[in-house]
Amino acid sequence: MKQKQVHKSNRLVTMLLLVMAILMPYGGAWAQTQTLPAGNGSADNPYKISTAAELAWFRDQVNSGNNRISATLTEDIDLAEFCHAKDGTKYTDELSWTPIGNESNKYIGTFNGNGKIIRNLYINATSDKTGFFGYATDGSIKNITFDNAKVKSIDFYTGILAGYAGSCFIENIKTLANCSVKSYTYTGGIAGNACGNISNCENHAMVEGTDGVGGFAGRYDSSNKSITSCANYGAITGADSEVGGMVGQFISGTIQNSANYGDITGTYNVGNLMGYADECNLKNVLGTGNVTATSIEKTGLLVGSVSDYSCTAASGILVYNSSAKLTINGIEQTGDAVKAIGKGSMTSAEKIKAFSAEQLKSGLVAFILQENVSGGLQWGQLLGTDNLPLLGSANKVYSDSPVIMKCSGELESTGTFTNAKPAQEGTFTIKHGNSPKHHGFVPVTCTTDGKIEYWECNLCHASCSDAELTQEVSTPVVSATGHKYNENDKCTKCQHEISFLTLGNNPITIEKIFGELEEISGYNLYKYTAPEDGTLEVTANSNGKDTYGTLWESRTAASCLTKDDDSNRPDFKITYTVTKGTTYYIGAREYDGNAIEGNVTLNVKLTGLQLPVGMTGNGSEAEPFVLKTADHLAWFRDYVNKSHPSACAKIADDVKEIDMSTVCHKADAQVAELSWTPIGNSDNKYQGTFDGNGKTIKNLYINATSDYAGFFGYASKSIKNITFDNAKVTSTGGNTGILAGAAGVYIIEKIKTLANCSVDGDKTVGGIAGSTKGNISNCENHAVVKGAMDVGGVVGSFDGISNSITSCANYGAVTGTKYVTGGMVGRFASGSIQNSANYGDITGSAYVGSLIGDASICYLNNVLSTGNVTADKSTGLFVGQIQGTSCTASGILAYNSSAKLTINKTEQTGEAVKAIGKGSLTYPDGKNEADVVKAFTAEQLKSGEVAYLLNGSTSEGKLAWYQKLSETDADAYPVLVAAEGNTVYFAAYDYCYKDDKSIKYGNDPTLKSTTYHLDIEGVEFNADKHIYQKGCRNEGCTLHKYVADEDGTLEATESTDGKFYVEELNLTDATTINTQAQFTVKNLQYSRQLTEGQKGYVTLCLPFDIKAADVAGAEKCYPVGNMMIHMPTADASVLKFVLMLDEQSDIKAGTPMIVKLAAENAAQKLVATAQNVEYNANFFAAPAAKSLTLRDWDGKSGMMPICHDLASASIGGVYTATTLGTGSYSLREGGKFGIHEGELSPYRVYLNIQTSQSAPSRAMMFSIGMPDDSSTTGIRIINMADGMQMGSSVKSAAIYTLEGQRVKGTPGKGIYIKNGKKFIVK
Repeated sequence: MKQKQVHKSNRLVTMLLLVMAILMPYGGAWAQTQTLPAGNGSADNPYKISTAAELAWFRDQVNSGNNRISATLTEDIDLAEFCHAKDGTKYTDELSWTPIGNESNKYIGTFNGNGKIIRNLYINATSDKTGFFGYATDGSIKNITFDNAKVKSIDFYTGILAGYAGSCFIENIKTLANCSVKSYTYTGGIAGNACGNISNCENHAMVEGTDGVGGFAGRYDSSNKSITSCANYGAITGADSEVGGMVGQFISGTIQNSANYGDITGTYNVGNLMGYADECNLKNVLGTGNVTATSIEKTGLLVGSVSDYSCTAASGILVYNSSAKLTINGIEQTGDAVKAIGKGSMTSAEKIKAFSAEQLKSGLVAFILQENVSGGLQWGQLLGTDNLPLLGSANKVYSDSPVIMKCSGELESTGTFTNAKPAQEGTFTIKHGNSPKHHGFVPVTCTTDGKIEYWECNLCHASCSDAELTQEVSTPVVSATGHKYNENDKCTKCQHEISFLTLGNNPITIEKIFGELEEISGYNLYKYTAPEDGTLEVTANSNGKDTYGTLWESRTAASCLTKDDDSNRPDFKITYTVTKGTTYYIGAREYDGNAIEGNVTLNVKLTGLQLPVGMTGNGSEAEPFVLKTADHLAWFRDYVNKSHPSACAKIADDVKEIDMSTVCHKADAQVAELSWTPIGNSDNKYQGTFDGNGKTIKNLYINATSDYAGFFGYASKSIKNITFDNAKVTSTGGNTGILAGAAGVYIIEKIKTLANCSVDGDKTVGGIAGSTKGNISNCENHAVVKGAMDVGGVVGSFDGISNSITSCANYGAVTGTKYVTGGMVGRFASGSIQNSANYGDITGSAYVGSLIGDASICYLNNVLSTGNVTADKSTGLFVGQIQGTSCTASGILAYNSSAKLTINKTEQTGEAVKAIGKGSLTYPDGKNEADVVKAFTAEQLKSGEVAYLLNGSTSEGKLAWYQKLSETDADAYPVLVAAEGNTVYFAAYDYCYKDDKSIKYGNDPTLKSTTYHLDIEGVEFNADKHIYQKGCRNEGCTLHKYVADEDGTLEATESTDGKFYVEELNLTDATTINTQAQFTVKNLQYSRQLTEGQKGYVTLCLPFDIKAADVAGAEKCYPVGNMMIHMPTADASVLKFVLMLDEQSDIKAGTPMIVKLAAENAAQKLVATAQNVEYNANFFAAPAAKSLTLRDWDGKSGMMPICHDLASASIGGVYTATTLGTGSYSLREGGKFGIHEGELSPYRVYLNIQTSQSAPSRAMMFSIGMPDDSSTTGIRIINMADGMQMGSSVKSAAIYTLEGQRVKGTPGKGIYIKNGKKFIVK
């Protein structure tokens, strides 16, 4: 950048300051103390620009590659300090504004002028694309007013706002009358070229150019975009053709609700709106300026020239001033010589209307234009003041009565026009003639248009679908749709078949077609089957017509194999390498899609491949060329560069390396320099596949001055498996790399450059490729890489969007003399880097990082950086600068904490050592920088720890990182290449009972993490806690378990109160528990399996309290009472005893019970449950037997004296299988006791009898007396609680009537029996 001279008379001081300015880094002297604007440049938080210095800084950011950033003006800007004309009185050299954005860094952000004014823009350029913005596309620029802008250029594409505005949206731009723009081809008041929507803009500047000159754009081309609500007031002058008030050369698009008020001057193709129009729609437009042409042709008061009737007045009216002067070749035209369209015509031409100056002044035209507006647009006019309708005027014009205009232009009726809204508003109507011409229906075919039935106005020739001429149609034509072929290449509608071509001349038919140039449906198709491998040439001869041709691999292909090479203009010629036996489809068309009358021939020529000696293959993917020598490579290069971009090749299996020194070398005393010409270039991109087959290419030498320097110049498909040895690549152009200068959306895989390689370029330089947008994987660069800007160890610039750099490493030193230098990538526009590393030292000026210099949109995952980084500013050990908030990271981002970070010659220490120089990364939810970005010491990097972490802390599955950890030849860092024995394994050793841990990384696959415990062998009893434990003796260990039994099967938990609980214990007749423990069972259950269909009675005695209602499978549970009664019998030889039972809801542990089984018991089980049962060492101790009171009863009196027939009787239960003594009885199902033999099963009841001497020879019968059944004894027994005094807790003996009925409650007056004795209640 040129620097402003210092205004001092002392020449020495001035010179010194100039030298200092020249030596300052890129960006100008002002940049040294520049305060950056607020914001981060994102669309949501744009840079807030308030000064000219900040605007210049923003410009330099864009031009250095940050072309996505956005900005908004917060103040008016005066650019006089940063761009100005030469001023001898002020010792000021000329300083021309450098535009924002250029061919290499197109601006694609959002720039909002915020309604502010930019003053004193000055440009005097010799290059193309000149303006405040040089090249802008895919973004938006809006809300700017230019005051005193002076823009000049001697090259193409010049405008005050933008030299070249691609699909950029332009809105609310205004140039004042003190502005001017003067240039060569394609010059506009707003833009030199535009392809996007332009709305609400005004140009008052004077515009001068040669050809393609317009008030808004010198050239406009966008079929689906428009210029809307725009007005030109400036004088437009072109020294040559295509000069228009709105647009000079209009290729395609729409102009609507727009006006030109300025005078237009040119040679030919000159008009108020457009100089030349190819395809356009005009809607509701106005042209009032004078038009002057120095030639005798193609000049009109609206449009100079229209091409082939492809322009339409689609709606509204097209108004021009019939009073304006039309001067051609120095003669002012009059009468019929005054034309709206200089040459050609438009459909719906009846909408073109001429109005006099008086009518324009009256308000009539403003009213008509407004009546045809849709949406919120506004035409207005202050009547009595404004001579013309004005866009955007708030002074709406009304009519107090209907306005009817004949389609021929005469007013049939009109009203009075006013700015005041009348009570009854008039409307506008166009009235057609009354004698329409009828046209019948014409059917459409595949290749010829048809027509609907319609009526043509006899006056203006408008087409209507009704005889009353009320429904206009834009066209009655129904377009043909082209052939629809089936799988047999036969049209399903007209049965036309695609015919085959033969060698030599083939007469063909070029019919009208309807698809686009890029689609196979846009061609007349022919077939050709190659009889052998070779080069196919197809040349058209149409006797001078403009034809275009393509070659397709199938009729359904999405894109062509090749197309017209422009070598046979105006006819086409296509050349392609074909494969024997393959059928190709040849497409031919008139360029614009029209039919060609007369003879057309296609000459088909096939030249068999002439391969160098020893070379095989045909260049297809199935049979690629097999290369063995440098001469083979050179032949392949020439073959690709001569119209065979899709040819495929591989290096032969039996070749170890190819030495290139015979086809490229530097100069010495014997030979002149011979630089390798790259394979493919920007005009002929290599689109094939190249497989190096794991071989080495040696001694590549390039010394270039052009762009795209490398073994490949520009490639766009797949290159893999090559090692470069001693490659030396130098270029002064852009995009330089050892493998490729640029690699488009390409796959690059397994490329390696050795340490004796080097690459030295200017802008966009990489060890592997200068720039690429495709996937790169498993590549290594060991070469030294040098460049000026956008310099990277692997790639200089990467814009992969959804693509990635994966498993790649840079080992070479990387140096950038200006901005943006990175170990992996210099400028990272979009994409991802994962499982990749930089080990080399990185040096640059600003935006320098060991991994990336400058990043806009990126995703980083598991990456490593170990090299030293040196720069002047904006530097980090990982990334120099991150723009915006669209960079994310996950996994581990590891860097070497021992690496040196040197900024402005000062080694950084402490907190000054940053991983990210400027900006920040975002992280997954729940993560922060400390979780992802990690610094490791040299010792940690060498240990294997980092390799293990980068692999996601695993040694299994698909791995990316490896490291040899042996003592003799260990790797200092993790590496990305697998080798025998370099997988990293991890083992951790710790102790559960003490704070002592160690870890180990190694290459031994048997390494396994181990935790050491205080192991308990089996189960041991903890006497202090009265519980057992097993597993680990350390109570804090996860392996430590409390158990409640010696077998270790009952797991116990300790509560906060120190007690132990067993969740569940299930007892059966077979259950045995060996334990000394004390614990509580939360859920205790006893279950007994019954025999199928078992009914009647069983006995039960449990070691825990139960509720009678909780015994499943039982109808009733009866505790055994304290009395057994001797009953009278008719048989004197039998002693009958009845054991009396009781009823209770709560039954205590150890209580003998008689259980009446339920009538229905599908489970065939008897189950008793209880909760929170305390267990101790005596839990299963046999309960004490209960002695029974023996009584006699005569069955009548109710008297029950002591029975002496038995010496004693007792009842008891057992919890374990028990052998009973003599005199023991057990209960049978029928409710009677029988003598028991053998063991008594657990949880049963036994009856023990000791007979007296008085009844040794008498048979004894024992049964039970149910509490609710008096049939056995004649005595109804009631609940043991009966007889309890009200309010008393002491049970009294049972009381009976003389009839044997038990008395509930307090007895009344009478005689009763109590304790076998009578008593009287008075």
